[in-house]
Amino acid sequence: MKTRVISGIVIALVLAGVLIPGGYLLASVLTIVSFISYYELVRALGIHKDGQKVNALEACGYASIIVHYVQMILVKSHKYFVFSILFAFFLIMVCYVLSFPKYKSMQAVAAFFSFVYAPVSMSFVYLLRMRPYGQYFAWIPFIAWVCDTCAYFAGRAFGKHKLAPILSPKKTIEGSIGGILGSVLVGVIFGYVLYVKETHDVGVIIVLVVITFVGSIIAQLGDLLASGIKRDHDIKDYGNVIPGHGGIMDRFDSVIFVIPCIYFLAAVLFPLMT
Repeated sequence: MKTRVISGIVIALVLAGVLIPGGYLLASVLTIVSFISYYELVRALGIHKDGQKVNALEACGYASIIVHYVQMILVKSHKYFVFSILFAFFLIMVCYVLSFPKYKSMQAVAAFFSFVYAPVSMSFVYLLRMRPYGQYFAWIPFIAWVCDTCAYFAGRAFGKHKLAPILSPKKTIEGSIGGILGSVLVGVIFGYVLYVKETHDVGVIIVLVVITFVGSIIAQLGDLLASGIKRDHDIKDYGNVIPGHGGIMDRFDSVIFVIPCIYFLAAVLFPLMT
């Protein structure tokens, strides 16, 4: 537990160190984290074997990550994300065809999925930071951790009905509700801070409540998705890069899933304030 707490503090400090300044520093750290998360996923999905060098299929994924982040930094918008996604799909499928029968079709699909699931989703943090009031909005996806914590304690105190008994036996409906309520409370706090310091528009509080409410539900689905992948492939942790937590995917699973959803919710709802 001590190691886990210390790691959590270090993660929080690193987040503050990159989210506050944003810009190229944030993009660089996101690129590195995307490389690590991609490696963890392709390893979990059986594309990479321990002790072996990076294979051609993986290399296509890493090249796609570079292309994706470069175009994102240059354009500073999600408008051309379809280009990098199609580029990754094309590159991976060409590799699969030209190397046939070295790789199985499901390995090629898994390599593409791993690129979209983690690196593309993570990149939306950069775009959130670039938005108006991005110094606040860039923190919102991390309500997933608030949701996890509140769900844990609510589940311990009131949990009786299983949420997903086979996939995650310890999760309860009561815990899930507690996680949602805790996240909405954070939304109220964030909204109030924005109202007082920046917008002076009470509508921002409503917007943040809606975003955190929807985001907390999606975050829990993301956590279950990551757990499902681990169960399917009979692994305990995705990696060991974070002491006490496991890998990047173990610590950021719910955050990764919710980031693009928060971005689009903010893009749609924030202009609607009156």
